[in-house]
Amino acid sequence: MNKPNWKANKERSTPFALHLICWLALNISRGFARFWLYPITLYFFITSSIVRSASKNYLKRLNLPGDHGYPQVLKHIYYFSSVILDRVYFITGKTEQFNIKIYNEKLVADYSRENLGFILLGSHVGGFDILQHLTLKYGQAKIVMDVSHNSMITDILYNLNPVMVNDIIDANGDNLLLKIKESLDESRFVAILADRSTNNQKIVNCSLLGDEISIAKLPFTIAHVLKKPVIVFFGIYKGGNEYEIHFKKLRDSFDGDRASRKVDVEADARLYVKYVQEMIKAYPFNWFNFYDYWGDE
Repeated sequence: MNKPNWKANKERSTPFALHLICWLALNISRGFARFWLYPITLYFFITSSIVRSASKNYLKRLNLPGDHGYPQVLKHIYYFSSVILDRVYFITGKTEQFNIKIYNEKLVADYSRENLGFILLGSHVGGFDILQHLTLKYGQAKIVMDVSHNSMITDILYNLNPVMVNDIIDANGDNLLLKIKESLDESRFVAILADRSTNNQKIVNCSLLGDEISIAKLPFTIAHVLKKPVIVFFGIYKGGNEYEIHFKKLRDSFDGDRASRKVDVEADARLYVKYVQEMIKAYPFNWFNFYDYWGDE
């Protein structure tokens, strides 16, 4: 069983570097900013043994054709760097330069049309801020996130759009369940990253790429307590200016009683992980958990 240690990963950039890349992206061009992704990728490859090891161990699990060595690791880090850069454009609403295909949008459209608040479960597969592409249609999501982790880049990026800052729910704050309920009762949708856990959380054991992992039970329990529909979301980067948004239904019926809740919550968690596995097998370089996720070390 892996011991979740993602919080131990420290930020490896500086405010100046992050402000500079944001300025280049917004004031010169995406193409010019993307040129700097090559030295950035090389920097992280050279200086972070944790990133290299995590990427290599993950890619081995996929059994990709060809060499599983450093060229694929470099590509993996480059995809991650590209998605981080593009967060600048999604957060500021400058999405016209992207070609974005949406799959199963009807799920979101139906819940929104019926004024049903719903929970959107994301992951560290692809980009999360691509959700801003849908803001004009469905409104601004409430986002549950750990604001203390990677606080420097979070502050810089989200301060580009103060509206988003106001719609963040601190995962470590007081009255988390109440704040989520209030947002759902207002027919909002609440987005939660659900593929990690911390040592003080109740967990569900699942299987991913042939080995056991643990994910937090809380996001799935919240849905059952509040009896709100759940959709799983993936924002997949395909290279260049190509993205895909995938929505998958997890649950919209809560007929069970309290006695069956534990079984249902665990079933939902395992279905969520099944969706994650399907997506990373289809889009292998979109896995952005750069730490010892399976406890290989």
